[in-house]
Amino acid sequence: MSDMVDLNFPKKNATEWLAAGKFFEYKKFQIFFIQEGRGQNLILLHGFPTSSWDYSKIFNGLSRYFNTIAIDFLGFGYSSKPKKHKYTLIEQTDIIENFIEKNALRRVKFVFHDYAVSVGQEILARHLERADRKYEIDGAVFMNGGLFPHLHRPTFKQKLLATPILGAILSKFYDEKKFGVAFAQVFGKNTKPNDKEISVLWKLITYPNKVLIPHKLLKYIKERRLHGERWKNALLQTEVPLLFINGAEDPVSGRHLADEIEKLPIKNKKLIRWETIGHYPQWENPEESFKEIYEFLK
Repeated sequence: MSDMVDLNFPKKNATEWLAAGKFFEYKKFQIFFIQEGRGQNLILLHGFPTSSWDYSKIFNGLSRYFNTIAIDFLGFGYSSKPKKHKYTLIEQTDIIENFIEKNALRRVKFVFHDYAVSVGQEILARHLERADRKYEIDGAVFMNGGLFPHLHRPTFKQKLLATPILGAILSKFYDEKKFGVAFAQVFGKNTKPNDKEISVLWKLITYPNKVLIPHKLLKYIKERRLHGERWKNALLQTEVPLLFINGAEDPVSGRHLADEIEKLPIKNKKLIRWETIGHYPQWENPEESFKEIYEFLK
């Protein structure tokens, strides 16, 4: 790695994250984003049920080398959270592409994690299908997430919350303690979040006034099955260079997912496995995550 790269960068807390960010309008909704740095455009997209703050440990580092943008999906973090909305991964992709178009970004690099890996696959699929592209993709990083529906292993609580009627009832009784227990289960045994981090993440999930819509957002599990073949083909057919970072201790999309990626004939791929890391590589192993993303996308 280049000696020019400085790893001693501070992390913004959640309040500083909000203060440093802005909003753009999509239809009638306000979508939060934070943008810092200059150079090549790099968009960071987060997972369920958290927010762009998932990238806070590596954001300041990346923004020293890229025009770095982290966006909260609709229904997450500081973005609008309409309670009666039908949330879809297709619309989330539309929102990201709307941002790219509004800001006239001609070339983009991406990092996708968890929920966002499906948005990444949809972006790659559209990129393949379009004869007249408004932007080019110069590279993409996929961290732990359900790339292939048959290998995705949602937690028992996620399965319950995803059911239409039961999910709505359970959401009313979902609280910080229950979230903390479930959330910690997907981390590596030596890299679990502490109580303070859980508390901040819970505040972001329920921002601004104890909004609880996990049952609405979890419809993405069914949507992945619907688009599974198309999204798999996007990975197999794309010419975009792809980096896969996999925390093997993740029970949802860990070692078993990395084994599948290794077998598949994906062009221009690089796979990194971390045996003692769980579902959140950028949180559990930020320094190495930063190094690998920087080296791959620079």
